[in-house]
Amino acid sequence: MRWSRNRGADDGVDPAPVDPVALERAVGEGLLIARAAAVVSVANRIVVRALRDDDVFDRDETAEAVGRTLHRLAEEQRYQNKRIEAARAKAKGSRGRSRHQHDYRSADDATLWFRENTYVAVADRLDALRHDRAYVDGVVAAAVERAWADVGSAVVMRVRAAGVVDEEYAAERDERLAGLGDDLEALGRRHDRADDAS
Repeated sequence: MRWSRNRGADDGVDPAPVDPVALERAVGEGLLIARAAAVVSVANRIVVRALRDDDVFDRDETAEAVGRTLHRLAEEQRYQNKRIEAARAKAKGSRGRSRHQHDYRSADDATLWFRENTYVAVADRLDALRHDRAYVDGVVAAAVERAWADVGSAVVMRVRAAGVVDEEYAAERDERLAGLGDDLEALGRRHDRADDAS
């Protein structure tokens, strides 16, 4: 486990150890969120390349895109770690009650320290996962499925929109179906007479 570089902020005192069970739970949740974001990002890329650029799907190239996306998400986690690290250093000397959600005080030190460690752990895991072929293949498969669903939904909506006709056409539907039944019955009688004649 790698800890935030700003341990103890600027007073030289290390905060209480982070609960490993709670940390692992938070990291797991962070990884689920990151995976969902990666699937959406790669699915959008597949759709754009197929529809706008008329590109053929390339599994290896898409796997590389997944790796780049996971690294970008890891870098976002590291940025968040730096942001919380700075907020924690600033909060060290702040006393009293918070005025709003992001107005941290010295009493928030343990919570901010936990967040720092969570961001670092998620970032490290994402960078490791981008080299895990099975994980990357799973993201590719989920992205392809999502892209297909998105494109399929768009096609269905367009077909439905194109299939809408005027109200008079819809009102005469029963009459046309009855006429079709009469035509099929007449065709059947004609077929029977032809069989009898032969």
